[in-house]
Amino acid sequence: MNKDKNWNTCEILFAIAAFSFALSLYGAIPFLKLPTLGHVVWATGFSQSFANDSVFSIHAHDFGLPKPAAMAFGLAGAWPVSLLIRMGLHPSDAYAGMADLWLLLAFFSAYRIARRYGSSRLASLLGAVAWMSMPIVWGSANLTMFSIGVALLPFYFLAALKLFFNDSEEELSPPTIAIYFIAALIAVFMDGYTFMMFAAGVSILFVYAVITYPEKQKTILRVAFLVHIVSFTIAYFLYSSYIGKSNFYPQSIDIFRGWGLDLSFLAIPTKGIHWLPDIIGMSIKRSNTVYFGDSTVWITTFSLPVILAGLIAWKSVRRQTKTATGILLVALFGFYMALGPSLKINSTKPESLQLTHPKEKSVLMSAEHAVMPTGNEWISKRLPGFNVMRASYRWSALGVFALWLLVMLRMADSARRKHGVGLWLSTLVVLIVLNIPNLSYSWQHGISMRNMFHEIDRDLVSKLRQHIKKDETVVFLPWGNDFIANYLAPRTGFFTFNIGGDKNLLEAQKNWPQDMIAVRGEIDTDKIPTILKMLLERTTDVVVFPYFDMLWASHHWPCHLGTDCLTKQKEKLSGVIDAVKNSPYFSVDDSNLFTLIRLSSEYAEDSTRKAVLDTLFDKICYPIVFNSVHKESSLLLRKGWHGLETNHVWSKADSKVTLPIPKDCETKNCNALIKFNVFGASKNRPVSIKFSSIELSGSWNKTIVANSFGTHKVSVPLNNELLTQEISISVPNATSPYKLSGSRDWRTLGIMLKRIDLVSK
Repeated sequence: MNKDKNWNTCEILFAIAAFSFALSLYGAIPFLKLPTLGHVVWATGFSQSFANDSVFSIHAHDFGLPKPAAMAFGLAGAWPVSLLIRMGLHPSDAYAGMADLWLLLAFFSAYRIARRYGSSRLASLLGAVAWMSMPIVWGSANLTMFSIGVALLPFYFLAALKLFFNDSEEELSPPTIAIYFIAALIAVFMDGYTFMMFAAGVSILFVYAVITYPEKQKTILRVAFLVHIVSFTIAYFLYSSYIGKSNFYPQSIDIFRGWGLDLSFLAIPTKGIHWLPDIIGMSIKRSNTVYFGDSTVWITTFSLPVILAGLIAWKSVRRQTKTATGILLVALFGFYMALGPSLKINSTKPESLQLTHPKEKSVLMSAEHAVMPTGNEWISKRLPGFNVMRASYRWSALGVFALWLLVMLRMADSARRKHGVGLWLSTLVVLIVLNIPNLSYSWQHGISMRNMFHEIDRDLVSKLRQHIKKDETVVFLPWGNDFIANYLAPRTGFFTFNIGGDKNLLEAQKNWPQDMIAVRGEIDTDKIPTILKMLLERTTDVVVFPYFDMLWASHHWPCHLGTDCLTKQKEKLSGVIDAVKNSPYFSVDDSNLFTLIRLSSEYAEDSTRKAVLDTLFDKICYPIVFNSVHKESSLLLRKGWHGLETNHVWSKADSKVTLPIPKDCETKNCNALIKFNVFGASKNRPVSIKFSSIELSGSWNKTIVANSFGTHKVSVPLNNELLTQEISISVPNATSPYKLSGSRDWRTLGIMLKRIDLVSK
């Protein structure tokens, strides 16, 4: 390894210029520009929530109610942002500052790898620029923490190279071990994809080191392997403890295939992305109209130059540096996994699919549209960790990094032999020039992203502060993957059930009140009673109908596509808003961005609320049918139910339903006859269902054992001294279709409730 001498002025200036150029490629510059908007808004919402709480807070308490929300990925980025927010920076500038700090570590690590193998200081700096110029790094900036995780691959693997390929036993020191452990922690809390790349790539290097360095086997097996296992085990344990589960749900193979790497994307850049290829006419136009997946698959994966350079470098250096072949194996594994379960070579959607399912409606890809299987489907289906890495193409980051590392090995070898240095320096320059984006466009784009972030504060946050009091609870309808809710709640000072991020949304829904589940989907007048019930029961203080899209407005404020989205959404909701305004129960405030609904002041008292609730229940008559047509039945579902479906509603393992008791039952005995099916019940799998309630003579309960899926019945005596009666339903061994049969439905299903009849005696 090179002995570092004092830096001279030329080297210092070149280092500053090199890192500044790398930052300009990525697009994160505080007070000036952001590389993207949507995921930055999502992530800084967590950061703002952390900043509103203790400095040790790592859960969001403002959104995703009722439980504190863990961050599915990116904590290693969001928490430092919260510190910068505490120092007074706007979240946009705090995010850019955080990104720059991690990119500095990435840049320095790439530099140190080159220096480790003997490259000169200037050549190493140029090599670091070449790494930061890779499209998989800057082109993934819209995916926030994934791109930072990719950039940090040199840091992760520098720690691994020191651990497994140390020059002497003295180098295997406590600092080396500590840095490796820290790298594993940073990786797991930065991004799951790059954590898996780190784990898989280093494991390959470990096996290779054991085989090819027999003289170091004892040290590698006794110390390095133990450090490797303990570091990743502790990192995984801490992460799973943080998110509250051991793993996320496996994904459909059609997703892996749709987001698999097409070989044509490797060889031919996409038009409008790279500066020089566009000028010389070697790029082509691509869109999700024709190709599966989304734009990230084809704008980040152009890597033919580094593939060719890396393979040539390996061929010429493999005898001088035994490590080279191990690194090549890592590259091959990365690209193999990037292909996904099927080989794609300019694989496009058939015209029939383009017409029936245009653009994003056909992003998934079935096997019939690919060339042939790759053989790695079993990995994506069966191996934990691998089975949630649904965007297969991202594995190409590992391949690109390993090939870049081979180029740096060849550069160092040229320096040692003092032959061919100029050729490999030229190779690095060519790589950089071919990789760089249109800097003029990306510069203006970055400025625009930051300006829109501040417009969200000026246009929306300031208005919400005028209408919503601090610490009030708010529900945005319709709800979905509401990225912007993450930012609005902690920034404005209210609380909300809404949350952004598909994984975070799934976790939040498990604990949502039943009425939040009941109002899923588009808002219509049938859902007004449920909205009223939410306000009467103080589930929420305020209901907001936003005219902007809660997901896409965070990516491009205020309209993602076109310029009249606000008007269109307001017109779409006009019938519901008019009905709400005509109701005496509501107080309505309008603005150009949203309509805000509260209870009228005359219905704010507890006694008045109770009377209105009783009125709502009185309007529900037997027989009670549970389906998407009779939406008023959702008012009776108190706890532990999924959304209404076409002919039924599914319970979870424990649920409650409240039944109205007609006045006629005051003079006669009435029973509620519940008709239901039981999920997964069969002769080989009997399922027990326990019903319990309160009747005149005290508690009542009954257990039924179902041996088939067919319709079952239970008669529940009603208490004629009450206006309503709550029935509890427990299915102890309720399970999900996924666990029972491998279906993609992960919901825990108990009974399928269809209908409740009134039987009087």
